[in-house]
Amino acid sequence: MQSSIERQDPLAGTLGECLAECMCTIILVLVGDGVIATFALFTNIGLGNTATSFAYEWIVVALGWGLALMLGMYVAGTVSGAHINPALTLGLAARGRFPWNKVLPYWAAQVVGAFIAAVIVYLVYHGAIDHYIISNTVSGVPLRNTLDSIGRVFYTGPQPFVGLFGAFCSEFIGTALLVGLIFAIVDARNQPVQGNLNPLIIGFVLTAIGLSFGLNTGFAVNPARDFGPRLWIAMVTGGFSFANNYWWIPIVACLLGGVAGAFIYDFTIGRVLSARHEGVSGDTITRGGAVRETAT
Repeated sequence: MQSSIERQDPLAGTLGECLAECMCTIILVLVGDGVIATFALFTNIGLGNTATSFAYEWIVVALGWGLALMLGMYVAGTVSGAHINPALTLGLAARGRFPWNKVLPYWAAQVVGAFIAAVIVYLVYHGAIDHYIISNTVSGVPLRNTLDSIGRVFYTGPQPFVGLFGAFCSEFIGTALLVGLIFAIVDARNQPVQGNLNPLIIGFVLTAIGLSFGLNTGFAVNPARDFGPRLWIAMVTGGFSFANNYWWIPIVACLLGGVAGAFIYDFTIGRVLSARHEGVSGDTITRGGAVRETAT
């Protein structure tokens, strides 16, 4: 009698989902930080140090991060749900839509992905970074200010006139909006987006948040997108990226904002839809999803 034991490929489970989250986050940060590198490092490289056309425009940053999120979600939405954001992962778990035992693995994958992307962006733009340092040194700009500007290519920080409370509120509200609107967009009872366009619409959501709440802090609205690159810059600058008391804001404010956004949607519009006994809207059929809602 011949017996065989079928072994499941590890990539079919949580390991594969974490790999997908890592890849999604790499795409997000590669494109997003690349856009900021264009914004910050190529400001005045025109003839006679004149402003570079189109580079130094906030719409470039806001739209770039929106497109980055869209592309990241399209990479592996069906595999992992393409959370790409620890705040979204926590919000889903807090509302019972994602298993708690996968939260830390997802977080780790997201931070590792952001870290890897930051390394790649740093290497690609190393020449531009050196040119920026030399130009600022010749112009008499203090080295600390120059390093701070370079750091902002990779992680976020408040404007000089924005205090910790204002920065916390910006990140909290921005993340609550992002997570709450994602809940609304993927809710099959609530006029869901058809034709696999969820990532595009969610990308527009991030762009809108960047345009409305972005300039105070640079709109992290994602702890991994800030913390992973911050770790890399700390390694190459001897800890400069942690030399202030701001680094915890994009972690704590975003995680709390994500949970708040999830609860606000579920206890307002979600409750209304339940009270009205709304079913799946129209002929919607879910095959995979931009954000997986069912805990398994």
